[in-house]
Amino acid sequence: MARKTWQIDRRTFLRGAGLSLALPWLEGMSAAAAPAELPRRACFVFFPNGVSLPPENHPAHQDWHWFPRGEGRDYTFTQSLQPLSPYRNELSILQGLSHPRGRSIVGHNTADIFLTGADISKAYANSISIDQVLARQTSVHTRFPSLVLSSDSGIGYTARTATLSFNKSGLPIPAESQPRRVFERLFGKTEGSTKAQQRTDLQNTGSMLDFLLEDSRQLSRRLGKLDQKKLDEYLASVREVEQQVDRTEAWLDVAKPHVDPTAVNLKAGTDDPAEFIRTMYDLMFLAFQTDSTRVATYQIAREDSQGVGDKFPQSINLNSHHGLSHGARKADGYADWGRYDQFLAQQLAHFLERLQGCPEGGDTLLDRTMILYGCGTSTTHQARNYPIVVAGGRQCGLKHGALHRFTEATPFANTHLTIAQAMGLGIEQFADSTAPLSQLT
Repeated sequence: MARKTWQIDRRTFLRGAGLSLALPWLEGMSAAAAPAELPRRACFVFFPNGVSLPPENHPAHQDWHWFPRGEGRDYTFTQSLQPLSPYRNELSILQGLSHPRGRSIVGHNTADIFLTGADISKAYANSISIDQVLARQTSVHTRFPSLVLSSDSGIGYTARTATLSFNKSGLPIPAESQPRRVFERLFGKTEGSTKAQQRTDLQNTGSMLDFLLEDSRQLSRRLGKLDQKKLDEYLASVREVEQQVDRTEAWLDVAKPHVDPTAVNLKAGTDDPAEFIRTMYDLMFLAFQTDSTRVATYQIAREDSQGVGDKFPQSINLNSHHGLSHGARKADGYADWGRYDQFLAQQLAHFLERLQGCPEGGDTLLDRTMILYGCGTSTTHQARNYPIVVAGGRQCGLKHGALHRFTEATPFANTHLTIAQAMGLGIEQFADSTAPLSQLT
């Protein structure tokens, strides 16, 4: 069938004066592109310290128990997740899941394995996180393999990580926490050097990496097995830098998308947690909307009482987050904890609203964006029965609108596998998964 004059190809570029600029999604691309050509995306959001789960005989149970009442499609939100009610048909609540190899560790260690499912109970040896598994496939299409965000920059430290993302060697990937720096990385223009100079700098960096890798091979032959393993882990990081150099050079001639800086509050700081968290969600939204990346992670706060996020509840006149989790049995303790759960749900609702309000090929950005939101503990220190929401992704094959209760026979990694397969990855297992979640597909 002949293409209409108003139909244009999804991969259309504007070209001129040596510049190639990828167009954003336009409605004229709808009939020209098959649905499979539209991007599929995945986003992973973590909060620490568990949620309010007052027992059935407690006065706060009816209103402030994080998990809804009822089951299946016949459930009722409590106040904790009430802000998500407008998106009921776009999300699923998962109860009873956990990482089997994480059930014996201190609950505050679970952020490290939330996306990996690794066994760190005896010795700390992490593995690749699911977002990075996805990024390895989707990165061929985007300028950035993934977007790694946190409310605290860097990686934190072992067992109190400040990042959810780990590379193929199980090493933490530093997270970014400053909105302006994230925006400039995604959409800013490189100042002070020409493209020719940038290309020369990248080629020089590549040459130095080649030399380093060759020299390391000679060193490896003189090392014992343990030192060889450590060197291999280090070299894996070097190779990732080498790949990033290659990627950056390949994108030099493609201009970054133009995004109005006023579209997001780049001055947002952690002294205003609601505005800050929404800004981080806005940055992920813009990254997905412009197809700058198809994979993102955001750690709202670190476990225990570490990092700036522990003070976020104070913005709504509550105790610190870790303090809330330990003060549940005090008067109004569960209700206060539940109010902060509600606060976090309000910010997630903002993200869902932005995604749902953005048209894409006859659907919305939410229809092709899967969001995994949750925590690695149910109550303080209890690394079981994770509170989990999976949202979006209808055009990726996910179905929603229900509360699903699982036993511990179902590992949490089945959720990761479900998302990976919905992203189009032809894998049959991730971590200790046993099968995708049939309840979601």
